[in-house]
Amino acid sequence: MKLATVAAAGMLSLSLYTTNAAAKYEFTNYSGSGLSSQTVQCLQCHQKATPFVVNDWKRSKHFYNGVGCYECHKSDATNPAAYEHYGFTISTLVTPKQCSTCHPKVAKEYMDSIHAHSGLISQEAEAKAGGNFSVIVLKMLGWSKNKIIPHQNSYGQSTWQDIVNDPCWPYAGVPANLRTPRPTAAAVIKIFANWGCYSCHGTKVSIVKKLPDKVVFDLRTWPMTGAGTINPDGSLGNCAACHPFHSFRLKIVRVGRGACGRCHESEDHPNYEMFGKSMHGAAFLSQCNEWNMDAPAIKAGVDYFAPTCATCHMGAVYKGDKMIYAPTHNPAAICKWKLGMWKLIFVRKAGKPHPALPSVKYPTDGIKNRERAFAMCTQCHTKQWAANCLIGGDLTMGVLDYIRKMAFQVERDLEKAGLHTPLDRKIVRDIGAMAVRPTEIAMFHYAPGYIWWDGIYKVAFEFVEWLETSVAPRLGVDYASKYVSWIKSYEEKVKRYRRRHHIED
Repeated sequence: MKLATVAAAGMLSLSLYTTNAAAKYEFTNYSGSGLSSQTVQCLQCHQKATPFVVNDWKRSKHFYNGVGCYECHKSDATNPAAYEHYGFTISTLVTPKQCSTCHPKVAKEYMDSIHAHSGLISQEAEAKAGGNFSVIVLKMLGWSKNKIIPHQNSYGQSTWQDIVNDPCWPYAGVPANLRTPRPTAAAVIKIFANWGCYSCHGTKVSIVKKLPDKVVFDLRTWPMTGAGTINPDGSLGNCAACHPFHSFRLKIVRVGRGACGRCHESEDHPNYEMFGKSMHGAAFLSQCNEWNMDAPAIKAGVDYFAPTCATCHMGAVYKGDKMIYAPTHNPAAICKWKLGMWKLIFVRKAGKPHPALPSVKYPTDGIKNRERAFAMCTQCHTKQWAANCLIGGDLTMGVLDYIRKMAFQVERDLEKAGLHTPLDRKIVRDIGAMAVRPTEIAMFHYAPGYIWWDGIYKVAFEFVEWLETSVAPRLGVDYASKYVSWIKSYEEKVKRYRRRHHIED
């Protein structure tokens, strides 16, 4: 089998590496290429039916190593997502289970990581919150999950017929609770949640309809390509979340924006924006076109000259010419802290249960991960330089979590007094998710504005503004001044001013 693959690679290389790009894509003489007969049959049709897919595959190492359509898409009747396609049993979904046939070590590292479990974790957290992420919006608006939302514009005109008469409608996987001109609010807002949060965390892919020659997936669960997708074949994860099909170029992953930045961005975890505004990001964005980002294991100072998300979190680490840490598919391999939660932080311990889903255990230890991080940084920097950056971040965690804990306590006291509203939950969540957590992340990504103005300044400001303008009128200035001392003295100044100027309440 290996000899056949090598022979195929050689034949393809001889015929294609010497030609220009256009000629490579026009190459269609697959019969003598060493590709499997099944893949050759696929290509005879798909070269015309889906030329983009075929040409993208021709840019991949799969192509040069004789791995084709059938090898990746073949399936059997045990897979709920399998169907018959011109005499072959295949699945549109290619899952880590299939990838592990050729990449067992990589697939295991990934499937053991928190990344691959992020769908299960978020769905467990969602269940505890009351059913799905829509409850966050529904509670804020004061709507029940069964509130009817008619398909109408602001003039009261129905838009339903223009939806069902759309040429796309027959092909869409529309679940029963959305096939109505008057769906419930929860059913519609679930689309936002799945195309938003779960598009990165990973949906549980569900099937609306299965025919002998076709599987129709629920539009709320596919094609989101989340890192923690729960697949119909029982596997967790989605390799294409980071390695977009069908070229699977390593460069796409390593440049950061192509894979990591798609999800690790926006207000609650602006990792990519932070990277782009760091000195690392400045070096990358100005000269990455000169670097070798497609090699199997790339070396700092040889193949690249500033780290990206992938080189830091997953890349090989060298000491001189010796590789001391191999590349990994556990993106948290350098992470000492667990920062990606809006309620708490902690140092990772191998085997420690995940707070949201105790059946998931952390695969690595935070201190051991820091050893790798230190070795990674000192490929380019002195030990003091790297240590100052890493320990500086460590020492800020206490004050950030202290402010967050105060916010949680104030919320509990409002609940005890019967004065809590959904907006209080939103504010506390924002302090944790949109202020504290991003600042914690920023301390290890070195973007000045995200550390200060969008960082500790924002954390302090949002907490104090809430206490002064919202909590003090309900629980009193004496209570609020326990957390912010000037609120009481300010209130007394206002009273004196009003008395002096004869201003009545």
